[in-house]
Amino acid sequence: MPTHPPQQVLTLWFITAADPRGVLAAEPKADRGYARKLLAQLNPAWTLTHIGDFDMNRSAPPGPGEYYIGAYRGLTVVQTVLPEVSEGWTLSSFRSVDATVSALVGMIPAADLLVTVTTPGDPDGLAGFTHWTGDRMTRCFYASRERILEDSGAPLPDEARFWEGTTEAHGIQLPFLPSEMAVAAIAYWLGFGVSDEIDIPVAAFAVDGRPEVRTGGTPSRPTPVSADHRSDRVSGASGASGVDTTDTSYDDYADSPEDEGDGRSTGELLRGAAGSVGRGVVTGFRWLQSGTHRIGDEVRRRARQTGR
Repeated sequence: MPTHPPQQVLTLWFITAADPRGVLAAEPKADRGYARKLLAQLNPAWTLTHIGDFDMNRSAPPGPGEYYIGAYRGLTVVQTVLPEVSEGWTLSSFRSVDATVSALVGMIPAADLLVTVTTPGDPDGLAGFTHWTGDRMTRCFYASRERILEDSGAPLPDEARFWEGTTEAHGIQLPFLPSEMAVAAIAYWLGFGVSDEIDIPVAAFAVDGRPEVRTGGTPSRPTPVSADHRSDRVSGASGASGVDTTDTSYDDYADSPEDEGDGRSTGELLRGAAGSVGRGVVTGFRWLQSGTHRIGDEVRRRARQTGR
């Protein structure tokens, strides 16, 4: 029987950019076409429904069967609900939590991978973070307010302030909220605060076959949240099995400005990215040694204009 809360949110950051903050500071658009292709190849049996384009960090978290995907030059973020896990599950084994998560990690090239788990609506709930450079885990922390489930790797400099006891605690509670330390750790690696410092545009899809809600404008999530709170790589082939083609009210690949991108197909861009991963891993290792926030700029992906 699962002992975790009914819903934890899993967020994965796939990084090859030297400056992740700069990538988002350029105000890229949510790449709806890439998101649809990624999900179609992740599980061709899914019926995909576009549910909105919005800023991930200014929206309600995803629900069951929903994926928020932001794909930019050298930076990709995927957020979804963590599948149910059994007692004793550890965050460092997130790759094997189920076949979908395992396949997802194998599909997106990255020199560095950052992962967080949070429990929306429960500040004292389970939360944690882990950082991987290639196949090597450098840090993992996963805990509730009362129990540490995993604490491995060298602590980050920013973690020290959380152990100083500035947050009120009772009994055996930790002197901090694990969710807040996870937010700080990701900010340390990315170079910006995820909660509210910079917009993170995403395309959101449901994979449970629900009908699309048609509105007069671009779909969006109306409820914001506060700042506190199969193994193949993706190809560029369109019309992949499992893609919902019943919606003709918009074209995921239409309205792309001529001055955006480098003119190559998504498949070409990703194949080039795959070839650069080895170099990115080396760069990421050097980044860890030097203590800087640079990981290696390898991926060249276009930011297509999306929307109706």
